[in-house]
Amino acid sequence: MSHPFSRREFLSDTIGSVGVSWGGLRIFAGPALAASETTSQQVKSAPADQKDQFVYGAAYFRPPNPPRSERREMLREIAQKYKFNIIRIYLAWVYCNPERDRFDFSELEEVMRYCDEFGLRVLMGVIIEEAPYWLEQAHPETRFVDAKGRAQRLADSGNNVSGGWPGLCLDWEPVQQAAARFIREMVKIVSPHSSMYAYDCWNEPHIEPAWPRNIWATPQDVLFCYCEKTIAAFRDWLKRKYGSLERLNEAWVRRYPDWAVIDPPRAMGTYLDWIDWRRFIIDRSTRMMRFRVNNVRAVDTHHMLESHAATHAPLDPIALSGINAWRLAEVVENWGLSLFPRWGNLSVFEGAAKVEVTRSNAAGKPFWMTELQGGHGNSGLKRSPKMRPRDIRLWNWMAVAGGAKGLIYWAYLTEATGTEASGFGLVVRDGSATERVIEAAEDNRLIQANWDIIRDYQPKPQVAILFDQDNALLAYAMSGDEDVSTQSFRGYYKALWHSDLWVDFIEPASLSGSQYKIVIAPWHLIGKKETCNQLRHFVEQGGTLILETAFGMFDEKCVFNPVIPPHGLAEAFGYQEEESYFLSSPTQPEASVLQQVAPTDRIYYEPEIEFSAPIATSLKGHTFLTPISIRTAKPIAKSCGFVVGATRKLGEGQVYYIGTNLGASITAGHDGGIDLVKAIVTNVVLPPVTAEKVRPRLITSPKGNLLIVFNDTTEDQIAAIKLPSQYHRATDLYTGQERQVERNVIRVSVPYQDVAVLKLE
Repeated sequence: MSHPFSRREFLSDTIGSVGVSWGGLRIFAGPALAASETTSQQVKSAPADQKDQFVYGAAYFRPPNPPRSERREMLREIAQKYKFNIIRIYLAWVYCNPERDRFDFSELEEVMRYCDEFGLRVLMGVIIEEAPYWLEQAHPETRFVDAKGRAQRLADSGNNVSGGWPGLCLDWEPVQQAAARFIREMVKIVSPHSSMYAYDCWNEPHIEPAWPRNIWATPQDVLFCYCEKTIAAFRDWLKRKYGSLERLNEAWVRRYPDWAVIDPPRAMGTYLDWIDWRRFIIDRSTRMMRFRVNNVRAVDTHHMLESHAATHAPLDPIALSGINAWRLAEVVENWGLSLFPRWGNLSVFEGAAKVEVTRSNAAGKPFWMTELQGGHGNSGLKRSPKMRPRDIRLWNWMAVAGGAKGLIYWAYLTEATGTEASGFGLVVRDGSATERVIEAAEDNRLIQANWDIIRDYQPKPQVAILFDQDNALLAYAMSGDEDVSTQSFRGYYKALWHSDLWVDFIEPASLSGSQYKIVIAPWHLIGKKETCNQLRHFVEQGGTLILETAFGMFDEKCVFNPVIPPHGLAEAFGYQEEESYFLSSPTQPEASVLQQVAPTDRIYYEPEIEFSAPIATSLKGHTFLTPISIRTAKPIAKSCGFVVGATRKLGEGQVYYIGTNLGASITAGHDGGIDLVKAIVTNVVLPPVTAEKVRPRLITSPKGNLLIVFNDTTEDQIAAIKLPSQYHRATDLYTGQERQVERNVIRVSVPYQDVAVLKLE
């Protein structure tokens, strides 16, 4: 938990890190915004019997849901009937601050009192993405501005039914002052309550209007913010980064006469300016998180600070959302994720990947599944498939298996208004129970019963996937989206999921001194010298490295490198890339179409790549097909007469190069890539438990051991799972049935798209 901030530390941290555009914050002066007089004796902790539990509950209060007359009874049921221990409150700034000097927290106080009464904990949202209309009226200049130069007026939206969306730009001092005042006034209300547990400091962080609420949005409609204050802040950021206008001009290949003429890029064409612009936005988002945290801490120095993301780079795009979750998680004490598997049509491996990204972002801090879909997703007339009891059960245990220490549903009661109305509820609109809420209560009971096993457990991966945000930003600058990057990461993770191995997602800084045995570097076009040196050292010290096409194509200024891979890696790794072929379509054309293509041009249409080592397999090329010249490496793959894959031992380790976008090939459905990756990694790292058609995961602790078996297929499966030799019998947590382990093998029956959980002895 963070230490209290002094006024001096707060001013230094916030103003110093933000720069000129965030300077001169007068919000701390004067009695109206003085720190709360709440004493440490007044701040009460959660009830003693809840201090050491898996955090489990649901989002509950977002006006007008639930109706005021039903709130107390529903909270009683949540606590006493379903035995949840936390509720989440989502209360918008616009709803509570209707006039400049008027705050209405009466409904919030009421809900907090009921939670005190029933011993429920509260996760309190800090929602400033819905700004009050009086502030917009007084300062229309503070509206967000898109890349076309159009200001975004405050409006309603499907999940912001009180209006005030997308908020106002925090680079303006009047917005900073008003937002800080709202946060502090709200914290004064909730912090003395015995039910107060944690603050959700930012709900699904992103630059808010980048998630469009209209179906006609163009790319330039979702690029923000181009208001004069944000542009001024960007110029100041560039001054600090480059030090002089001459150095900026050299890097960007420009002839700017003055800093004042610099405008953020608005059209595609060059690369480094776009990367710098989005780097700045990402840094800005981190400062926005710090702004929220500091204003909470100015009043309440005791309760936990949490936040949770809905986009999970590198699996999801980063450029438009403008966040780096590793940096945001550093600012808070608990990190989390949103997961809507049926609404987003996620496969099990994709959801598992998001859990692992979140654990990696948390970097040793606790993390939660802060939003799990409770009912069917809803957007106007469009509805997703319903969450079935098996979905509730599977994702509960995926959270546990991935190391999460809490789970909160979105939401308890079916939504009432806006385009989300009729959706997401664990219970139906009149409060009646569903199979979903009954399953959730049972899962909670079993998780709490095994909390002594789960409490201190965290996966300890020996495999890492390397991500440098600049490569994703370059993908955006090159093509207007990041598909080529996100598909690569998803594909490699899919292969590792099917290898029954846990994975860490890491940034280059984590390479130094790491204990990983395998590092995979998907879609890594910028070959930074330090990263190249670290990867070479990793291999020399005994690590196994997997690289794919175009690794190090560009230098740090986005200049095309003459030798790929750069910085001595061509000599060290024993191969050099030749000119690549860009593959025209990820979908195999019909035979009749291919017949009209010249034989020499058929290489451009998903060429077949044949591997001879480490296994004999074939797969389809994706994005690029890159021939290589061999120096000292051993060829392992050919396509269309070219060598396109190689391996070499270096020092105590080994490097593998694949001359195509292997991850994207796997994502496109070419399973030969799964076999290839699995052969490489399991030759180095053996999973503690594995199976053919189901995905087992083992939780071990001094207090006991759990075997969690996920069936991500559409058929019931009976699997034989080989266990470590110390286990002799198991008990199914749901049925109570005992099973014997025979010759280190246990047979487990798992229904389709479901999970089985066994306690091992």
